[in-house]
Amino acid sequence: MIDKLMKRFALSREGAKGLVQATAACTVADLVLMLPVGLLYLLVSNFLNSEQPNYELYAIGIVAALVLIWLSEFWKYNATYFSTYQESGACRIRLAEKLRRLPLSFFGKKDLCKFS
Repeated sequence: MIDKLMKRFALSREGAKGLVQATAACTVADLVLMLPVGLLYLLVSNFLNSEQPNYELYAIGIVAALVLIWLSEFWKYNATYFSTYQESGACRIRLAEKLRRLPLSFFGKKDLCKFS
């Protein structure tokens, strides 16, 4: 799978691994964002069934959901941000190496004022 990602998106091996990790982090973060909705569903179902909800349990659930959301969003941000900029740096270095290997006559034939 890493090789397919490398070929399809022109990534290095580290960039493809970073893409997989960032995808996993985004998936986990989106799943964790469903926790507050589940807690709200349980609370409303208790109210509709005329049951007395256990507010301490819901308070603990809310705090736990907030902590999990913070951790998953922190992981997602770091995985996407750092992998993206490490890969863009590697891509810029590869491009600079290709430009460095071109002969100087290549640049002499191009009219740079044509595009301005």
